[in-house]
Amino acid sequence: MPTFTLRPTRESDIHALHAIHVHYVANTVSTFAIEPTPVEKLLASFHGLRSLGLPYIVAVDAAADENAAAPAILGSIYVAPFRGAKGAYRHTVEFSLFCHPEHKGEGVGTALLTRLLAVLRDPEEWGEEWIGAGWRGEEGRIRQVIGCMALDEGGKNGGWGLKEWYGRFGFEQVGHLKGVGKKFGRWIDTVYLQLSL
Repeated sequence: MPTFTLRPTRESDIHALHAIHVHYVANTVSTFAIEPTPVEKLLASFHGLRSLGLPYIVAVDAAADENAAAPAILGSIYVAPFRGAKGAYRHTVEFSLFCHPEHKGEGVGTALLTRLLAVLRDPEEWGEEWIGAGWRGEEGRIRQVIGCMALDEGGKNGGWGLKEWYGRFGFEQVGHLKGVGKKFGRWIDTVYLQLSL
């Protein structure tokens, strides 16, 4: 099991994150994407989220050379505005979490989600590289975190194991949409989870 460090995502991480994305698109229902997003679009999304000052965090293999052209990324987590740019949702975000397929079950996801929630709960304790100034103070603070998970029948407990894992962090199920996605020839449910900060 590798040791890893957590840090804000850098532009140089995007190619490694794209490789992880390609795996999940091709092999899982964790994302409903059928075709991988081009790396240029992932890069633009990264810049867009960072320009908003939202957290985007990676887990990096501590044994890897930090100055390598392609860092050894073990996973990532970020938040995006919930339901786009609709102003009334300003204090609500939706998170996305992905671990490198060779490092699932090694504590990477737990560490990433724990750090993200710490940054969101106490933004004043973290530097601008973690969360922008616009998200600090009573008027800026993020209050709700939403997660949307695909119910993968092939997963632990018929897919419900992931919901139980999120429950350890305080997330509660607030919705269940049946048969809303079709991938690999089967209909897939999604479950919405919510955490009040």
